[in-house]
Amino acid sequence: MHDPKRPLYTVSELNLKAKAALEKEPDLSFVSVRGEIASYKEYPSAAYFDIKDDKSILSCVMWGRDALSLSWKPKVGEEVVAFGSVTLYPAKGRYQFQCLSLSLFGQGDALLELQKRKEKLEKEGLFDPARKRKPPAFPQTIGLIVGDGSAAEADLLRNLNRRWPLSAVVVFPSLVQGKNAPKEIIKALERANAEDLDVLILARGGGSNDDLDAWNDEDLVRAVAKSKAPTIAAVGHEIDFTLVDYVADKRVSTPTGAAELATPDQNDVYQGLIETENALNYRVATLLRRLEERLENLSNRPFFVRPEALYERGEKEVEALAGRLDYAYQNAINRKETSLKQAEASLDALNPSHVLERGYSIARDENGAVISSAKTVKPGMKVKTILKDGSFTSKVEGE
Repeated sequence: MHDPKRPLYTVSELNLKAKAALEKEPDLSFVSVRGEIASYKEYPSAAYFDIKDDKSILSCVMWGRDALSLSWKPKVGEEVVAFGSVTLYPAKGRYQFQCLSLSLFGQGDALLELQKRKEKLEKEGLFDPARKRKPPAFPQTIGLIVGDGSAAEADLLRNLNRRWPLSAVVVFPSLVQGKNAPKEIIKALERANAEDLDVLILARGGGSNDDLDAWNDEDLVRAVAKSKAPTIAAVGHEIDFTLVDYVADKRVSTPTGAAELATPDQNDVYQGLIETENALNYRVATLLRRLEERLENLSNRPFFVRPEALYERGEKEVEALAGRLDYAYQNAINRKETSLKQAEASLDALNPSHVLERGYSIARDENGAVISSAKTVKPGMKVKTILKDGSFTSKVEGE
């Protein structure tokens, strides 16, 4: 029987209160739980799975965004570590664990160590985009570090020859997975640095995630960073990145992608040359057509039709100028002659001899000066009188 002094809840209210109590409990929020996957179902919106130990089972949910971030496909029987918080699904009154991340047991420490290594190398600038180099557009020599006789090697050789057979390919075989792989790859890098390469491809074929460990080796990462030639890494999968992927100048997911990134496609280049040739032919033809039209327009001009007309016009202009010059010269001579005659007439009119011919005489004193006034004559002065036909000297006796 219900006690009026105590609260009366609906089912929904009680489930919500229990959910709130669970989520407020510090010891049940953001904790890690170890167990074996008993079931796993994945949907577009979420992944639902159970983990168990030898005594209990725990229902878990991981929402779509977190589930999609997994780099591996969880399988029944795998021992995992789930990180998240305990909650309750009110609609069903179901106690469950809301998982934020999921990792294989034993990999947690390794992943933490890998993250620390990545951060260390990143701080040193080995992953800086500014140091990345671009492979040449038309490589002459391409180096390959791949497993000897591997599918990756065959894939690369086939695609490189198909796309750009003009390149020489030098293969530096090496182990690409396993404990000894990092040292072998470093030795292959040393051999590659001794060659004059335009680009160097480091590739491996498919494999499990464990096979990628070799490409996270710190010494190997540093060796790749010192490569003389631009490097292309094709060692992971579409969603798996290794430290070599970060340090390489370029990264692709497959050997085929590396071949496509390292070389141009000869068919594209050939087609481009044809298009360029056609464009050049069109431009040359257009230019020639314009020049021909211009030449035709020039050839129809009077000068080119009858060139002598230009000189004939010049000759007429010269003749006209010569005529004008002769006229001006003769006119100037005539004016000068007229002026001269006028001057001669004026001088002739002033000639004293003409005056003497009319009966006049000229009297000069002892110094030869003309006596023009009687007042200048003194008694005893000698005066020379000049007549038409001679002269005589006389002495003044008186005034």
